[in-house]
Amino acid sequence: MIATTGFRLRLPESWFEFDIWRATRTGDLGRLLDARIAGEPELRQYRKPLLKLMREAAEEAERQGARYCAVSGDLTDDGDRLAATLLVFQTDGAGDPELDRPEAIAAQITATAPSPGSPTWRQVEVTEIPAGPAVRAYGIQDVADGSLFVTMQTLIPVPGGPGVLNVVLTSPQTALAEPMLDLFDAISGTLSWA
Repeated sequence: MIATTGFRLRLPESWFEFDIWRATRTGDLGRLLDARIAGEPELRQYRKPLLKLMREAAEEAERQGARYCAVSGDLTDDGDRLAATLLVFQTDGAGDPELDRPEAIAAQITATAPSPGSPTWRQVEVTEIPAGPAVRAYGIQDVADGSLFVTMQTLIPVPGGPGVLNVVLTSPQTALAEPMLDLFDAISGTLSWA
């Protein structure tokens, strides 16, 4: 479990959590990964791609101003690696408490129905998680370079405001969209306020 200023998230034990600033400036990621490999030798064959994924996630998190970053270290039953990242952002919100309500946030996000010939889609809903009412936007999205990703964003107003917390989970493994979305739902559903 990670506790940062203002919120907590519970992650599977196999995930790697790290300080964004230190990850982009020191050898912390390599040491973190090597310590895990010492206890789980089956990860050794994935060291290079895992380290690359962790570095890319840390660099992206820093570039975008994320407050928190984590990367999946899960292996499937057949020995493949599940690639997924978690970034948490806090924005100032709309500046008007009425516009920071989940219903108002959801109204600003466009849902996209699945259609023949297009692999992308997005559902938007207002939901209740233990931390309170939130907006969930999830589906398969096309990112800037044309790659497809399974994505889930959980947006929740910061209690007492102002601002909105955005928990963003992504994975390039679109063939596993349904189980990845179930995992993302379980992780973001653990959000609680510190």
